[in-house]
Amino acid sequence: MKKATKALALLMALLTLAALLGGCAKKEAGKATNSPTPTDNGAAAATNEPTAEPTKAPAGDGKVYKINIDYPNSENSAIYPVLKDWEKYVEENSGNRIDVQIYSGGALGSLFDCVSNCESGVTDGFWSGVTIYAGVFPNTEVMGLPMLGAKNQLVANAVLKDLYYNTDYLTKEWSNLHLVALHSSTASPILFANKAVDSADDMKGMNLRISNAYTSAWFEKLGANPVSCSINEGYENIQKGVIEGGLFFFDQVQSSELYEVIDSIVVTPTIYPLTMFCLNKDVYAGLPDDLKKVIDDSGEYFLSLLPDVYNKQYDAMIAKCEEAGVKVVYADDAFVAALQEAAKPAWDKWVETMNSNGYDGQAVLNKTLELIDKYNKQY
Repeated sequence: MKKATKALALLMALLTLAALLGGCAKKEAGKATNSPTPTDNGAAAATNEPTAEPTKAPAGDGKVYKINIDYPNSENSAIYPVLKDWEKYVEENSGNRIDVQIYSGGALGSLFDCVSNCESGVTDGFWSGVTIYAGVFPNTEVMGLPMLGAKNQLVANAVLKDLYYNTDYLTKEWSNLHLVALHSSTASPILFANKAVDSADDMKGMNLRISNAYTSAWFEKLGANPVSCSINEGYENIQKGVIEGGLFFFDQVQSSELYEVIDSIVVTPTIYPLTMFCLNKDVYAGLPDDLKKVIDDSGEYFLSLLPDVYNKQYDAMIAKCEEAGVKVVYADDAFVAALQEAAKPAWDKWVETMNSNGYDGQAVLNKTLELIDKYNKQY
């Protein structure tokens, strides 16, 4: 009897072990996981086994889109930190699906090739001045004429935006690029070496750098000798006496430390720099719609940073000039009136050039002056 009882116990143990082994085999064969299992009432019942860290599914199409930006200026400039902020904005708002790399100091090519390199796909995007590329954006260049009357950079930016979105002639000339932002900065001062200049008459006979062909006609009317020279050669050319100053934007005063080689600086709304931030149109077109929206929104973000940056730059450069013993001249009404009167030949030359190229130059100029008057009242 005892033997029968022991045999029965042994048999029960073997059956139990077989059941356990069978259950394990089924679990392995079905590749069961630690995922919650449904109960009869549809709720999720967690198992007692440890759960692995969930793998996050890639956002969107799972691709990372690399965009390289050509920045021809040095990192010692006001705009470079703004571009870095833009980079951060784009990467964060895309969930790091856009990877931006900014190359400064002409690392991706010559300043004069920024537009053509971007159009051909050598670069994915760039930031640069507009009037450097004479004739490429002819209607936009109207805002590069001297003494148009915009009282600050906010007015200049508002006019540019209005012209871009509300005139066919301006929109069409940007069709080979995707425009992220078209903007201006603080108006260019006029720098002078070897003498302090307090009036337009003091400019007569001086060799002064021009910023474009139309400022040449302006300086000639003022009795000065217009000279063309690269911004990167400004410091050396002033130091050597090749030029005695001229038009240099505050970004150039900062990056080239021009306050070290000048004696006076005249501050008045002379001419506003025209600058552009663009992407290759195929690069933009190749982005998913949600990432296109990130780029679209990034333009407004970029523009929103500029006024404070440029205002701080202006204050810093005026302080640097004063520290260096440079006389800061705030043009009085008579000085401004003389500069405005002398600018008319520059306007006429621009209209004539536009007309000869098949545009209605006077209509474009009139529209621009109308918008300047409008936005002067708002800003």
